Amino acid sequence: MQKIEKDDIIIRKGIIHILDSHNGYLGLSNDLLDMGPDLMEFIRGHIFKILDSDDTKKCQFDGSISPIPALLEDMQEKEDDSFIKASRLLAESLFDIMCDSVTIPAADLVVVSFQLHSVVYLALLKMNYKETYVHKEAENEVNDIVKQRIMPMGGAKLTEAVIVDLLEYKVQLMEKKFEMLTGDKINYISERFLQCHADMAPKKKFQILNKVITDINNRYENEPLRNRMNAKSKLREEFAEKNEFRINEIGDRIFGDDAEKKSFFDYQMERYDMQYDKFTVGKENTIKGLEYITIETDAGIEIKIPIEEYITKENIEIAEEPGGGSTVIIRNIEQATVK
Repeated sequence: MQKIEKDDIIIRKGIIHILDSHNGYLGLSNDLLDMGPDLMEFIRGHIFKILDSDDTKKCQFDGSISPIPALLEDMQEKEDDSFIKASRLLAESLFDIMCDSVTIPAADLVVVSFQLHSVVYLALLKMNYKETYVHKEAENEVNDIVKQRIMPMGGAKLTEAVIVDLLEYKVQLMEKKFEMLTGDKINYISERFLQCHADMAPKKKFQILNKVITDINNRYENEPLRNRMNAKSKLREEFAEKNEFRINEIGDRIFGDDAEKKSFFDYQMERYDMQYDKFTVGKENTIKGLEYITIETDAGIEIKIPIEEYITKENIEIAEEPGGGSTVIIRNIEQATVK
């Protein structure tokens, strides 16, 4: 999906259903929400956070098993009655699955259709209840404090949501694993509700890639410190040049001169089913760890070096000692702060 702004999202219609699985109550609505400006902005904000997140997975329906594509194909989004009927069926199906667990949060399900870049989407926003306290005015001028369940605030980020492209039925998904009554801990939204094949989120893929490279670096204690630091800088350079992480090319660039390390890297990538992956991330915070190289010595000394300083080599020098060990030299210190 191309880069979007929040104002690009045009809310078309929506409905809310109550999925209070903890109390066994399913409250299906028969009418659409009255969409005022404030409510539209609230929903638009949540949709934008999902589309703009590196935690969002891509998912592909299993056409031979999942009933969802057929249901969406039958739905006439422009017709209110058809939209309401489809939303009720989706809510009822999700509620039945939620009742197979005592750990899945009860929620209100907001079903919304919206338009983005001339394409119509359907969003299922699972507003998991949050508990808070509010005041209550009783009779005889007696005030009290009572517990109340509310939906997530506008500034919060939903942890469970589905967005479906109604043209090509591409799915974007936010989900969490929960334990079912069988004892299995599963991604119930993708595995049981949507019955789709979900890819890992870009943020998760980057975390795995970065950890594998770090583990390989630290696996060989006699490897020169400079070589291990170069591996981190090469990963950052690769992303800066191509704006994506290409697993095969990264393996060749970082470990291509060492058959043992390259073999272990390939093994680890295959283990996570990432050996042929190409992926990118949209948020700077996701790859914040690539902006620095952190060294921790056996004496407990920790040095955090900005990657740009290391690449230019103007103020940082790594010298390998003839008898083993390394020396880190930091030049041109004009000011220093003790933290």
